[in-house]
Amino acid sequence: MTLNIHFMKKQTGIWLDLRNAWIINLPSSGNEEIILDHISSEIEETAALGGSRSKTPWGPQGGDNQRHIQERRHHEEKHYFEMILKQLHPNTEELVIFGPSEAKTGLENQFAQLHNGPKLMGVEPADHMTQPQMVAWVRAYFNREAPRKIVGVGRAHKE
Repeated sequence: MTLNIHFMKKQTGIWLDLRNAWIINLPSSGNEEIILDHISSEIEETAALGGSRSKTPWGPQGGDNQRHIQERRHHEEKHYFEMILKQLHPNTEELVIFGPSEAKTGLENQFAQLHNGPKLMGVEPADHMTQPQMVAWVRAYFNREAPRKIVGVGRAHKE
């Protein structure tokens, strides 16, 4: 009796915007299950603030507060991207990042700083999706068959 087990590369897709990230881990063999993990960002959504005028003519117009808000947001985004990358399966060989916002570009930039990790196959635009649509998108991207079972749907990670 010959066992014909077809081993594939460990492939992962990350759908994200600035509020949520979904990590879709495709199995490396036919017996394994797809694992779907969720990460919520803690990025504060702030409204644009107006400046304040100085009492002296041609004086500063209150830009310091806005700069501090932008710096804080930059640090929050960096922390969010680091949390996502920490959740990648250590055996992941190929990665695709997709989503509706510019957050995917920020994650790509953070990913580029890794010295050893999976091969980034693409950064693609995508609409808001349901969890099954995300799984189907990643399967289609990597040209994979439909899964038997998906586990871990809705499992949230926060630090």
